[in-house]
Amino acid sequence: MNRKTRELAFELSNGFCQCSKECVKCATDCHHMLPNTKPNRKRFPLFIDSIFNIKTLANDCHLTKPIPTISDRQAEIYEEWLNDFLKGDLK
Repeated sequence: MNRKTRELAFELSNGFCQCSKECVKCATDCHHMLPNTKPNRKRFPLFIDSIFNIKTLANDCHLTKPIPTISDRQAEIYEEWLNDFLKGDLK
């Protein structure tokens, strides 16, 4: 992911971990909810590195807790919306 997306993720999370509602630790890293793989990049080129697919995490949460995930269907909906947004087709 690019630097701008990383910065926006930290800004949106107010610098806190997003692994769960109970975690109140400061975030140290970002993670893709839908894995950043070649097939996913091909299928979801707009979504994969978008702010909608990134969560901020504290280091120990990133290493020891389940990472928030997103389904393929949810990613499809985001991808369609991002396509429509870029074309100006939102109604």
